[in-house]
Amino acid sequence: MFDPTAFDNLKVVFEGAVYDLDLTGEVQIIDRKDLFDFARYERCYQIHYSLPGKKSFFIEFHLKADMGHFLAERHLMTKKNTAGADIRIVYKGDVKVHLGRQLLEEIWGEDKLWEWKEVNSSTTPTFYEGILTFNRVITEEMVDDVLQMISFSVDTLQQLDRKDF
Repeated sequence: MFDPTAFDNLKVVFEGAVYDLDLTGEVQIIDRKDLFDFARYERCYQIHYSLPGKKSFFIEFHLKADMGHFLAERHLMTKKNTAGADIRIVYKGDVKVHLGRQLLEEIWGEDKLWEWKEVNSSTTPTFYEGILTFNRVITEEMVDDVLQMISFSVDTLQQLDRKDF
């Protein structure tokens, strides 16, 4: 048996919260990935969800921990990293994501970091990404924040869906 890391504990809460929303019909889980990069010693858990029946735009919720996070947890390196994980929320989909850019930035608040992408392909329709990152490491003490982020992300999907652009 192993001693679970902060990442493992956050992942359990994170995954359970989204699956609970799926069971109640508030969201529809599209995909999930549990990845380990042996070369960089990074773990990343992703879960992709949309509103039920609305797969034209969705969220990819990423929980990621790297070697620095794991070493900080073992008290071997604490200058730059904190035990825990980073969270990234990616809004992905059709033009509604692009047109909802200002709405999403206003809803989440000005203190967040956004990156916006337009992806053009010769084989698939153009799609858009809004990548939301936070200025902090999420620790086990912030579990309530993670639950609020998940709930808030569903609220933002609903607001984006109701918006006529």
